[in-house]
Amino acid sequence: MAGRCDLCQRRPMYGNKVSHSQRHTRRRFVVNVQRRRLEINGVRRTVHVCTRCLRTMLKLPKE
Repeated sequence: MAGRCDLCQRRPMYGNKVSHSQRHTRRRFVVNVQRRRLEINGVRRTVHVCTRCLRTMLKLPKE
C-alpha cells in the first residue's frame, strides 16, 4: 500500500523512540492511509487517502 496520501501528500515522518532509561533510537511515524473509490472531476478513481482527509471530506457540503 502507498505510504503517501494522494490528496494532501502527507508521508511518513521520522523521530526518536525514547525508553524509560532515555535511550534514543530512530523510529518511523507512518500515516494511516486507506484505499477509497472517490469521484474526482466526474471520474471514479481508486485513491490512497489518509484518515485525516476522509474526516475532512465528511465535513464538506456535497454539491
